[in-house]
Amino acid sequence: MAITPNESFDDYEEITDDLSQIRWEDAPALALFAFMVLVVGLQFFTRYVLNDSIAWTEEAARYCLIILTFLGSAICVRQGSHLLIGVVFRHLPRAAIKPLAMFNELVTASFFGGLAWLGLTMIERTSRQMMITLPFPKSYAYTAITIGCALAALYGVVNLTRIARRSPEDIASHAIGGI
Repeated sequence: MAITPNESFDDYEEITDDLSQIRWEDAPALALFAFMVLVVGLQFFTRYVLNDSIAWTEEAARYCLIILTFLGSAICVRQGSHLLIGVVFRHLPRAAIKPLAMFNELVTASFFGGLAWLGLTMIERTSRQMMITLPFPKSYAYTAITIGCALAALYGVVNLTRIARRSPEDIASHAIGGI
């Protein structure tokens, strides 16, 4: 059975201006994103308009992007929008859907849990190392990264328990996670 070009995009969600999935836990990531936009704007302005770049803006933008990546990962795990090919679940035998979905969440939770555990080591190792142009220890960045990973692991475990209670048909027709 051939799939038409229009049918191949049926599994993708439409992008809307719906803000109903934003929760209070997302506030630090949104604030950090707004700060990063300001810092990058300042960096662009000073470099290309004033022709005299401010040194700390590059490092601040880099750390913001790194931290935002891990906080955003936690948000994606909570919403069930982390890497997952939903179309696969629609074409699997019903008996395989639930175990595969649970395995997916177990791997996700384990991965982020392992990163959080390693993050604790990095916090300790970098507690006395200062950032190059900013007056903060590098451990601050690793603390935020570790928090993001721990949240993602926690959301993965919550998703795992929710998947255990759902029917294979429900899993196949909806997003896997979604706390």
